[in-house]
Amino acid sequence: MDKDYIIFQEDGLFGAKNQRGEVIIQPQYMEMQPFSCGLSLVRNHQYQYAYIDIDNKQVVPFGKYSWCDPQFTCGFSRVMEYHYLEEKNKWGIIDTLENIVVPLKYDKIWAIKEDSLFSLKAFLGDKEERINLHQLGNKVIFDGLTYICTYSVEAFKELAHCKKLYVKAQPNTRQLYFTYGANIGFVSLRRIPKEPVISIVANSSGKIFPLLMEKSDIGKTTLPIAKVTSNKKKTSKTYSHRTSFWDYEEERMNDVDNWDDPYGDEQAFYDGWSREDVESGLADAYEG
Repeated sequence: MDKDYIIFQEDGLFGAKNQRGEVIIQPQYMEMQPFSCGLSLVRNHQYQYAYIDIDNKQVVPFGKYSWCDPQFTCGFSRVMEYHYLEEKNKWGIIDTLENIVVPLKYDKIWAIKEDSLFSLKAFLGDKEERINLHQLGNKVIFDGLTYICTYSVEAFKELAHCKKLYVKAQPNTRQLYFTYGANIGFVSLRRIPKEPVISIVANSSGKIFPLLMEKSDIGKTTLPIAKVTSNKKKTSKTYSHRTSFWDYEEERMNDVDNWDDPYGDEQAFYDGWSREDVESGLADAYEG
């Protein structure tokens, strides 16, 4: 995707074209770096830094950081923020959605390279630390998505040799995910899907995973993360005439898998949906 765009200069200002030579970002920047992981580093007339996407939207706004890496590497970029009290810059690392992966507290972080992601050198004064971006960057983001293949829910269950998919919520982030057998996929839904599908995708940091999503969202490079939005007390719903999505709440996976709240708070996320939605959508989507 990044190689599809060409940086060009006109009257001293930089913009971008696609491979057909069509201007997609008008020349307006004093400096513009090639796109990497879906973003380009640009500088305005005040020589402030920003990262923009291909729609010229500022993902990291001008003036937030005193310096930024020219390009992202595997979805990560070093940034610096000036601390006036200490009168010096502090280094940190962000991802392509501007989430701070490594706090801005270091006096120096070595250049990010693919072969150092598990052990990146950083310094607090003269003290050396090692940063493991595999551990710190474990928050899955739905950005810079590339679609490898897409399956209907039934086809995916057949492929994964399972009869049911269970939606759960992570206790800390409240981010929804689904399980298929002993494996984990992720969820990007705002409500009961009209046409649920599961796409195998790669994100801006190169992580490959199955994503439960609405069919109409296929092709979008950035998607919202489905989260539990309510703290309403969970109530079990079971309908006698058909298998319900909430039937699994009556069960325990096994004695070992005995969480305090065995299936998270996802019920609160779905409580706002009508019985008709559940019966016509989710029950059919996830039950075998």
